[in-house]
Amino acid sequence: MNSFDATQLATLTSYFRVGTSDASRALSTWLGRDVQVSMEQLEQVSLEFATEQLGPSEETVCACCMRVSGGVSGQLLLGFDDASGLMLCDTLLTRKNRSTDWGELEISAAMETTNIVGCAFLNSLASVFPKSTSDRGLSQNPIDSTWIPTPPVFVRDYAAAIMQFALMDQACEFDSVLVAQTQFAIEKMPIGWRLLLIPDAEVLQRLARILR
Repeated sequence: MNSFDATQLATLTSYFRVGTSDASRALSTWLGRDVQVSMEQLEQVSLEFATEQLGPSEETVCACCMRVSGGVSGQLLLGFDDASGLMLCDTLLTRKNRSTDWGELEISAAMETTNIVGCAFLNSLASVFPKSTSDRGLSQNPIDSTWIPTPPVFVRDYAAAIMQFALMDQACEFDSVLVAQTQFAIEKMPIGWRLLLIPDAEVLQRLARILR
């Protein structure tokens, strides 16, 4: 399986949009402000294009990474540039002056935010993802509803290095890779955060069979 067809991508997109709706509510409650998490059409793209989803390849960015296992395995990342990430921390810590460096408190705030928005996103997806190939019964490898994220890990590196690591499993198997990327807005103002779910290659193969 090298790619999904247009119908399969449209179906997957509809599932991910349910996840972003729940992520919006969870993040709005956490920040005490109206937050919208949205996703456009899901696309399968070249590795070169995918590595730029967190920013220009040589730009230093931050990401909180969660490994997902269970019904779906892969990587979940909340990425941001320094200014956008520190703005999030200042909002949570109710600071009047802007932070300029990543200290222990700032990193902790970013990781807890990732945990909240990531778990809301994954729990919603787990409830709507397909479980069987037909109404007659389960496939040989059904996708169950237990999706287990690890605690987030904070990294600061070149955007390309972070993405190449996250995409490694897919890139070893396929000519193109699938990345679900979301966009954020606080009170309708776009901000530089990105939530990405990157399923492992084996998950994509199972999805391709189920969505036939």
